[in-house]
Amino acid sequence: MRKIIVFWRGQLRSKGIQYVLLALLTVLVSTGFYAAKITESYIFKKWTESAQYTDVIVGYKGSPLQIVASTLFRLENPTGNIDSTTVAFWQKHPLVASSCPVSMGDNISGYPLIGTSAAYFDWMNIELVEGRLPESDEDVVVSAELAKELGLKIGSHLHSSHGSESNGESHDHHHLNIVGLIKAERTADGKAFFSTTGAYYGMHEGKGQGEVTALMLRLKSKSALVMLPRLFEKRTDEQGAFPVFIFAQLQKQWTPALEKMKQYSIAIPLVLLLMFAFILSYLGGTERPARSFLRLQKHSSNTVFLMTQGLSVLAVLIGALLSLLLLGLLQGFYVHNELGLVFVPLLLTVLVGIIQSMRS
Repeated sequence: MRKIIVFWRGQLRSKGIQYVLLALLTVLVSTGFYAAKITESYIFKKWTESAQYTDVIVGYKGSPLQIVASTLFRLENPTGNIDSTTVAFWQKHPLVASSCPVSMGDNISGYPLIGTSAAYFDWMNIELVEGRLPESDEDVVVSAELAKELGLKIGSHLHSSHGSESNGESHDHHHLNIVGLIKAERTADGKAFFSTTGAYYGMHEGKGQGEVTALMLRLKSKSALVMLPRLFEKRTDEQGAFPVFIFAQLQKQWTPALEKMKQYSIAIPLVLLLMFAFILSYLGGTERPARSFLRLQKHSSNTVFLMTQGLSVLAVLIGALLSLLLLGLLQGFYVHNELGLVFVPLLLTVLVGIIQSMRS
């Protein structure tokens, strides 16, 4: 065994980088077989995650997808504002268990400023890290990460700008102060500032008093999801957006792309596997003189194999274990039950090594 370790030490000195690259290539090939399933699971998790926060989002008449995208993800401009009468109607509706207003349209340093109530932080699983949540119209909270990125802290004074761009009209007359730092579960919340809905009326000199951009609703019963669409049809200036239905439609639209991805997820790893076999053959070929020399010294076939191919097998084994670790870290949204593919490169390494040992 001592001779084998001494031989390996020489190999590592002369071409250690090759074995590191071999381990990394193993990770790429091993996880490549799961790429499509990981992507599909990630998308599905994000859809179901967002659907669980709210049952219905009431917005101004327009595209339901636009209302969901703007309210939950800040990916679109809002369709408009709904007035205080509409807000009161839905807050008191017998099918509604609770509501959460959302006001949008301004930004701080290019990041959205969201006016909302304390319910939002509970609904979206936002944790207060330091300070307190907004109470007055001058209070603002922001994620600790974004505050660090922008060089802000509790007590920092801010001004918002109109629109989604930082170069919009500045509301210099309305002062804002950071009163708390939060930890957000969703990326969209981690990249935004939060204040009260009343802050929006102050920033715009009292205009639109009582209006909000959207009203998120939680229903007393999921069966109400079937009843509400007809009610929205009778209300002229309102649009009901149902995230669970929106995401179901998106999933159907994504299905062909995901199916195509599954095909590529087989073809691409196979191509990588062929490249992997070629690299193994090349590395094994460089060891041919060493194998001949070791046989002249009357070493057994097993010893020759371990000396010349052992480091390659070890590097691939480390790569396979790293792949298992990586898949384990993704356990939050991707539960992998079939782990055999991770060890395909290891099996190929042993087979190529045996074949080359027999030829030499």
